[in-house]
Amino acid sequence: KLFAVFSTNKSYTPILLNAAGNWEFHAYDKQRPNLGRLICRKKGTLMDGQHRLGGIEKYINDTASTLMVPFLAFHYLDEDEEIKLFDVINTKAKGIGTSLSRYLNRNNDDLSWVATNLILKPESPFFSKGTLIGKRTREKHITLQNLYQIVSLLTKKSDLAKLPKEKILNLTMFYFNLIKELLTDEWNDYKNSRLTNIACLNALAIVGNQLINENYLKKSQQPDSVKIANKLLNLGEIDWSASGDLKFIKGVAGTKMLAEDIRNCLR
Repeated sequence: KLFAVFSTNKSYTPILLNAAGNWEFHAYDKQRPNLGRLICRKKGTLMDGQHRLGGIEKYINDTASTLMVPFLAFHYLDEDEEIKLFDVINTKAKGIGTSLSRYLNRNNDDLSWVATNLILKPESPFFSKGTLIGKRTREKHITLQNLYQIVSLLTKKSDLAKLPKEKILNLTMFYFNLIKELLTDEWNDYKNSRLTNIACLNALAIVGNQLINENYLKKSQQPDSVKIANKLLNLGEIDWSASGDLKFIKGVAGTKMLAEDIRNCLR
């Protein structure tokens, strides 16, 4: 289904294209089956090499030169195959970043879909704090990959993981919206509060996994919102300030320690 075509210039990495079935290769003769010409009936899709092409275009325009541009073209990739190949090449070779990788796979992976919608939906507590592309700012300091991990911890090794992605999304928004409403000032003040620090959010997700599973009404397929809300009231007893003990919490070990402290607080 796939074939590759190269120019002979090896001065830099080839541009990666998808011909989408619109190109035909014709060999010059039987003695040279690998040499010939391409008949390009439509434009190909550029999958990798945008920056290189931008530099080539600027060089050509500035110098009035002609360049031989090396490329690799796939004969035919459908949309899903193109996304997967783009993902593999960039995450394995140069790294487009795990957040963009999750976004590209949102239609093929439930947790990626949930994490994406936690950023895109206005009713989500992460709507004004999340970034899809992985670049953090003071206002948007929670990446798509961070949310993927949070959802994973919230549902890990439990019946929650078997729920449809729409219900997982609603459960995640329900749980963290409760926390946001209970600790509104801390949630909105990233500079002075550690509540939305990634280690703290991960710890809250670990605790939420147990809390929701213990208070999940299987008949109605809904969490017992009253019981969960009452349990979370005790979160106010924790000092979430950036100048308190939580400023030293980081990494997996710190997350697990904090999760245990939160559990003890909620008992």
